[in-house]
Amino acid sequence: MAWLKTLADTYDIYSDLAGVDKNGQAVLLPISHSTFNAQIEVTIDKDGNFVDAQKLEKGIDVVTVIPVTEDSAARSSGIAPHPLCDKLCYIAGDYTDYTGDDKIKYYDAYMKQLQNWAESDFTHPMVQAVYRYLVKGSLICDLTAKKALLLDDNGKLTDDIKIHGQGQTGANVRFRVFGVGKPQEIWKSQEVYKKYSAYYQQKSGEKKLCYITGKMESCSDKHPSKIRNSADKAKLISGNDESGFTYRGRFTAKEQAVSVGYDASQKAHNVLRWLIQKQGYTRDESAIVCWLVNREMPIPDMMKDSINAYRDVDDFDFDFDDIGIDDAAADNKHDTGKYIAEQFNNAVNGYAGKIKQDDKIAIIALDAATTGRLSVVYYDEMGGKQYIDAILSWQQHCKWRRTIKIEKSETANRKITCECTPAPRDMVLAAFGTQRDKWLEAEGKLIRTTIKRLLPCITGKRAEIPYDIIRAAVRRASMPQTMSDYIWYNDTLCVACAMIRFNYEKGDRTMDNFLNDNINDRNVLFGRLLAVYDYMEQRAMFEYDENGKVKERRTTNAKRYWNAYSSRPAKTFKTIRQNLIAYEKRLNDFELSKFEEWTGEIMAYLSEKGFDNTALSEMYLPGYYQQMEYMKKAFQKKEQ
Repeated sequence: MAWLKTLADTYDIYSDLAGVDKNGQAVLLPISHSTFNAQIEVTIDKDGNFVDAQKLEKGIDVVTVIPVTEDSAARSSGIAPHPLCDKLCYIAGDYTDYTGDDKIKYYDAYMKQLQNWAESDFTHPMVQAVYRYLVKGSLICDLTAKKALLLDDNGKLTDDIKIHGQGQTGANVRFRVFGVGKPQEIWKSQEVYKKYSAYYQQKSGEKKLCYITGKMESCSDKHPSKIRNSADKAKLISGNDESGFTYRGRFTAKEQAVSVGYDASQKAHNVLRWLIQKQGYTRDESAIVCWLVNREMPIPDMMKDSINAYRDVDDFDFDFDDIGIDDAAADNKHDTGKYIAEQFNNAVNGYAGKIKQDDKIAIIALDAATTGRLSVVYYDEMGGKQYIDAILSWQQHCKWRRTIKIEKSETANRKITCECTPAPRDMVLAAFGTQRDKWLEAEGKLIRTTIKRLLPCITGKRAEIPYDIIRAAVRRASMPQTMSDYIWYNDTLCVACAMIRFNYEKGDRTMDNFLNDNINDRNVLFGRLLAVYDYMEQRAMFEYDENGKVKERRTTNAKRYWNAYSSRPAKTFKTIRQNLIAYEKRLNDFELSKFEEWTGEIMAYLSEKGFDNTALSEMYLPGYYQQMEYMKKAFQKKEQ
């Protein structure tokens, strides 16, 4: 129950934001409230007279905050009306007349519930106006008159006409009331929120022990859904399978397994929903969110690459809009990555200094166990300093030079090339992805499961990235012909090297001098040898235009035989070397001498360290990459 208590405590910290709409951001729901997507908006005056109605455009301000009861928030069947805004079958007195479907019991239950609120001490003029209008029983008649609903040739409401993809008879309706002040939208009124919360809480039932607060409170056995989004039906707490095996043989009643107070449940679920909408990662049917529990302060997003992780941190002193362009302050305009890294590291260090010693961070990951059930697959709490240190360590040691897209930039396709930590999802796709069109894809369940395994590595709870994930990424990187050059190099090779680096850098060991430090490692030496032959063929084979760009790029022998080389390096080396003899004639004297020099140096070490067909370990990949970069810089220096 620790995660529920932490969420309830978080709600108390942010309680002043409940129901407040700030610049179109997600709204923290008040207690006893939920949301639905409205399809129709009805306008009435303060006396309950119909004024206007309209169909709402899909996706434009359709998410509506509504009061709910325990039964209506959890309803899937039966009669359980919402107290104010609801479906046509509940609020339209003439529903049966226009559909032929007898729903009078639904309407009667709704009107009785609304009447009790409208006549209570917690009423509001808007609520009274809605009651006065709906008691007339003419809603569908008024809606058809304004063409908000359409009838068929028999004068009946037809579901052949869709609103937001569903039939007209299932439309959700919300209200706007003129003449009672601002706001006119009843779903945005803070006064209505407070009135209903107070009204519903004074109707509390039997008090029991709440497992979250440890106090005797009014408890609930029906808990909210819509955790990940407004259409989500999965629940975190549920025990309605009394005829199955949920608690048979262990308990005689579900209350014996868990008892949660209504207020605590509402707070925990509402703030979790709000945090996910505001700053959570929601992809592949999973939801992951990390937040500062004790005060309001944005924290870096652990689910993004190290550059974009700070994109939504308001007080982060770094101008994202300027990166990706040549900067006059950079020492070398041909490589602004170094300048960007320096400025970014300064901003990161400045942000880290704002974290207080007593700050508390919580991380929760949710996964869909079944269609109607959510499970907590990962939960952790730690001090703010501990979390920031873990994030900085992750970003410092699990990085590699690659091209990334800057999110939310003025230029949609703005990209930069710099050293950065890949996002966890990028790592999963590098290991298990298959190229579809211009990107990598993988099965959703596999992505969720693997990301869950990476979370402890990010938070510092695990020393290394699981070796099977790295080996899978290495296997994918060893098959360059199955992907485009860009996807293979940027999204597979570089990401695999970043993961290898994270496990490699321990203590004082770094990759700053990787080639010299591993001069006796046959895996690294074979990787370097592959790079030499790959680049030799590129220099001999590729033709360049006047701007220095490759006119025609063909697959080199090194890439054609790459997979075989990683499994049987000595044997495949001879095949690649034989195929390159014809290309050597196209190299100039300087190029040929340099390639011979590098080959001779590597072979001298390799002949003593195991020139055989033993399969290569993952270390050959960074050996390939760094040798390639070293050679490119050598030729660039000569050409300059």
